[in-house]
Amino acid sequence: MTPYSIMIIDDDEVDRYTLKRLLKSCAINVPIQEAFDGEQALQLFKNGTANPSNLSEPWPPVIVFLDINMPRMGGFGFLEEFKKLREQQKNFESIVFMMITSSQNTQDKERASQYDFVKGYINKMPTTGDELYAKISQFIEG
Repeated sequence: MTPYSIMIIDDDEVDRYTLKRLLKSCAINVPIQEAFDGEQALQLFKNGTANPSNLSEPWPPVIVFLDINMPRMGGFGFLEEFKKLREQQKNFESIVFMMITSSQNTQDKERASQYDFVKGYINKMPTTGDELYAKISQFIEG
């Protein structure tokens, strides 16, 4: 199995913790990089390109879980900036984004689907590791 890592971009510490626990409960024990908003995550991607030794290996992550509503730079602002960065960095083309949000707004889901690298939209935190694994298993090996 090829080594991989995951990133969680969410301003809610409890949600990040819960997601990490769910990943571990379905035997996904890989390095997890965390960011508390889109601005911090964007800097991690930019700095990781210049100096990947500062980040979780292997870099870049295979899956990024992204919240929509965050301070400073929310999920959609991040996606716009990442789209530009992705055009410059070919090793970012295989990164899969999964939106995780409490938003029930159908326009958010439609807006997220406009990005070809957003492959999933989870309206609420999955309740079990199996539920989460079913949503991401096609994007990871093993």
